[in-house]
Amino acid sequence: MGLIEDKALVEAALFVAGRPLSLKELSKALGIKSLDYLEKLIELIASEYAERKSAIEIVKVAGDKWVMQVKQEYSQRVIPLMPKPELSTGELKTLALIAYLQPVEQSKIVKLRGSQAYEHIRKLLEMGLIYAEPYERTRLLGTTEKFAELYGFPENDPMLIKETFKKVIHAEYSDLMKKIEESEKKKE
Repeated sequence: MGLIEDKALVEAALFVAGRPLSLKELSKALGIKSLDYLEKLIELIASEYAERKSAIEIVKVAGDKWVMQVKQEYSQRVIPLMPKPELSTGELKTLALIAYLQPVEQSKIVKLRGSQAYEHIRKLLEMGLIYAEPYERTRLLGTTEKFAELYGFPENDPMLIKETFKKVIHAEYSDLMKKIEESEKKKE
């Protein structure tokens, strides 16, 4: 195949995947052996999207993976058209809190969200969106690389994620913010 066909194939793969793909995954799926050539193709496609000021972008995330996604400035306006997430509203609230407060003790999440948080945490762990590690008499929770990939973060950097989720938490979950502020005052 030639350059035009190779670019079209890579573009199609990124589009249908709907998730970040590594160069190795793309190489194996598309039969393009040279990872350098494949990366140059992706960079070329990404620059073409940028030049025409498209609402779609191709970006490198989570180290060495590439994803086709809607630019952030357009994503809020098209959210109502997106397929429904696999997570319930309660699970999303729990995930947002974990992302915002990480690393956070599971017991604190349960105090803020109630006993249903145990089930939310179980599902988030199964999905690979959060980790849990033993800590004193509870567990510490935080986000994973899979979370970073799914939500378009360049890496699983807790500070970057906290800053982004600070806006979400304050805007969408004012009831939870009041609980967090109250629990912080009780500590003092």
